Amino acid sequence: MGAMQTSPLIQQNISTQEQSQQKTQEKTAGLVYHCACGNEYAVDPASGGVCSVCKRRITPEAIRDANTATISIHDFYGQHTMEKLEVEQGDELTNKVFGHFRIDRKLGGGGMGAVYRALDTSLQRYVAVKVIHQRSQRTESRLNAMLREAVAQARLNHPNVVTIYYVGRQGEEPFLAMELLPGPTLAERLSSSGSIPYEEAIRYAIQVAQALRHAAVFDIVHADIKPANLIMAGEGRIKLSDFGLSRVQSDDTSDARVGGTPAYVAPEVVAGEGLSIQSDMYALGVTLFELVFGRHPFKLVGDTIYEKLQVHSTAAIEFPNPWPVNIPVEFKKLIEKLLAKKPSDRYQNYDALLKDLRTIAPVSTTAAGFAPRAMAYIVDQGCLLTAFAPFAIALFFLGGDEVTNTVGIINRRLWIPVIALLSLIVPAIYLFLIYRGWPSIGRYLFQTRIVEEHGLAPRREQLVPREVLRNAFAWGFPFSIYVSWSSEQLAEWIELALVIFLAINTMTLFLLRGRKALHDYLCHSRVVLAVDQKHKEQHAVD
Repeated sequence: MGAMQTSPLIQQNISTQEQSQQKTQEKTAGLVYHCACGNEYAVDPASGGVCSVCKRRITPEAIRDANTATISIHDFYGQHTMEKLEVEQGDELTNKVFGHFRIDRKLGGGGMGAVYRALDTSLQRYVAVKVIHQRSQRTESRLNAMLREAVAQARLNHPNVVTIYYVGRQGEEPFLAMELLPGPTLAERLSSSGSIPYEEAIRYAIQVAQALRHAAVFDIVHADIKPANLIMAGEGRIKLSDFGLSRVQSDDTSDARVGGTPAYVAPEVVAGEGLSIQSDMYALGVTLFELVFGRHPFKLVGDTIYEKLQVHSTAAIEFPNPWPVNIPVEFKKLIEKLLAKKPSDRYQNYDALLKDLRTIAPVSTTAAGFAPRAMAYIVDQGCLLTAFAPFAIALFFLGGDEVTNTVGIINRRLWIPVIALLSLIVPAIYLFLIYRGWPSIGRYLFQTRIVEEHGLAPRREQLVPREVLRNAFAWGFPFSIYVSWSSEQLAEWIELALVIFLAINTMTLFLLRGRKALHDYLCHSRVVLAVDQKHKEQHAVD
């Protein structure tokens, strides 16, 4: 430690030799960290680094949590990030100062302006600066409205909304500074991969719905939901950006002209009826369909923009046929409701939408091992057989050579069907609780749960036949006792069939993919670890 304190000497300027070494490190490490003191130096994701000016250390953990606000040149999040952030080195605004933001490089542009990476000189971090180019005096009122909505967006403090830092003007050019994200956008993901896995797409839809619900609290409708405005903000997390077309939902005097992207505009917006949370839901439905299937729900045909927009009002959704086996049919119902032609037929609030999204979101992927499944099975069989015990004991006494005074003159064999009927109370209560969604005692104790083949919560009518097959031994063994009063040979055949079924059911647990027993295979179900669901619930952002 003493050697580190005395060598090298602290100095304010990096020597020529150090600069050469730093350039070499940049080529190998690919990561340059912007320190709080303003110095930039190469870092290694595996070991971190130390600033040569202020001696502040950056750890590998901090680098993993860092984003584009502190990483100057990087491909830490993937090659696509490098391609997106390191473009157009030269631009007329490069090195110009907007407020306390110094333009560094251009990231992209559009009809209304361009987006740049800029250094916030007050906080020594990188931000995205959107410079809005004025075209004519007619656009002045719209520009002012956009800046007002940016101010409104700045009040949205939500983990799935891009943060606005500053709104202002530099001379005649309006600009706003916002959070700089590593990306890519979901549109870029679609361009490279064609589609996004179902589980991941649903997770993104939940995040967008949460962001829109938060915006609705502030009376804001986004009005331009599409994959290009959904930006990756790290592993499994996205942020909603570009509120430039957003409106105040309760303002009936706002501009009623059609805005947004033609492929995502709701039918009522095309008809001039104005924006609402339902129009954002419609755009979210189109987006979600595109994420999962890699295409739009219907083709925009026509010679003019208006004709293409009219497709939303008339065209039916073009679902895949046959339906993909890896996607639950409940997803189709959700899309149909989101893309209903009438706003009143869609969800009336985001809470209802989020409830359905979470219902069709896979809850677990980790198959339960043999040990917890075996212990849960033994516990459940033991409990059921114990519940049958009083009826078995009653039959035992009835089977004696002497009839007790309690029975009296009534033929003892008349009691056998009565006891058999009463014993049905046990499976009836058990299956009713399973139908109502209660876990069995064994599954509760050993933290396992049942999901259907897509990882969703199983349907109630799916659970009952599964439990009948799973507990066949518990049901069948008492039944063989009842049958034995009439035919011992038939009872022996029943017992043999139960043993064979139990053996096959156990063997398939080791032979079938996904650790499926025979009753899981027949009922299209899986047994997974319940702790997975608890872990996801604890880390869910709401």
